[in-house]
Amino acid sequence: MNIMAIQLQNDPGKQHGLSLVEILIAITISVVLLAGVEKVFVSSKQTYRVQDALSRVQENARFAADFLTRNIRMAGYSGCNNLSSPVNMVDLDKDGIADPFTEFTTDALMGLEYSDLPVALTSSVSLTAAEVEPNTDVIILMNAAPNENVTLVGNLDVSNANIQLNSAAVGLYQAKDVLIVSDCEDTDIFAATNVSASGSKVTIAHSNTVNTGNFLSKTYGQDAVVLKLDKIAYYIGTNANGNPALFRKRLGNASAMITEELVEGIEDMQFQYGEDLNGDGVANRYVDADTAGINMANIVSVRFGLLVETVEDNIASAPQDYTFKGVTTTPADRRLRRAFYTVTKLRNRGII
Repeated sequence: MNIMAIQLQNDPGKQHGLSLVEILIAITISVVLLAGVEKVFVSSKQTYRVQDALSRVQENARFAADFLTRNIRMAGYSGCNNLSSPVNMVDLDKDGIADPFTEFTTDALMGLEYSDLPVALTSSVSLTAAEVEPNTDVIILMNAAPNENVTLVGNLDVSNANIQLNSAAVGLYQAKDVLIVSDCEDTDIFAATNVSASGSKVTIAHSNTVNTGNFLSKTYGQDAVVLKLDKIAYYIGTNANGNPALFRKRLGNASAMITEELVEGIEDMQFQYGEDLNGDGVANRYVDADTAGINMANIVSVRFGLLVETVEDNIASAPQDYTFKGVTTTPADRRLRRAFYTVTKLRNRGII
């Protein structure tokens, strides 16, 4: 038994531990493998950050373009009648009333350069240069907000100082709202002086306390629709996080302007206006809003560009050059930027 134990103990085929050299070699190999895994992980994570950031940039651009396109298309809409200038009853000398359409050919679309600010949005609210990012453009659009379920049901005689609407109007309108009544022949614009609901009817007074007269220009039938004036100013401002964003000021009830942040990361916005010079409904040139001789009544389409940046900094490993409107710029930060362009046709320029 003692001889066998000695033989087993000295058997070179048995492993009894690792030498210091073997341990060091194993640690070195492990470190190399871990470094490789870490590099792959860091690279994958950075690739994910870049792709995720670019996806958000594209998504933000899509949202911003959708907001702008929808409202540009609707500029000048006044119900079923877009073939004549409306009768404007609103007295702008009365405080607190929103500016109405004086003519759809001009007021329905207004393009502004940064140098044109401030601009009045209502008789008591202005958009100032302090609210807008320097050297970005502003566009102001007006139209009748679609709501064809609201119709006239009473007090249709032209000598009445109020009109009565169906129950679909309950809760929609307030005093000082600028409203549009339209059939397929004529359009009147007036400011509501009082709004009351009784049963299935809503009565809206339009007296001369905020209008030029008590009465509408004609007797409208029950086929007429009553719509609310929608006035929207789009601009680039700075949000609470210190990032540029697409904002809008929108006309709410009682002629109050509501400020809304729409999309973060919109760094720049530039507009050019397609002017029809020969009356065929097709733009012959695209020019800036401050171009000498431009006639906004002849604008039939709008081309705009958006420069969109990542919300987070330090996405790229170094500052990334970008080109917007033909100018290449090297930024001071490491955000990613992309430029997006689109053209939108105005659908309500039948009066031209």
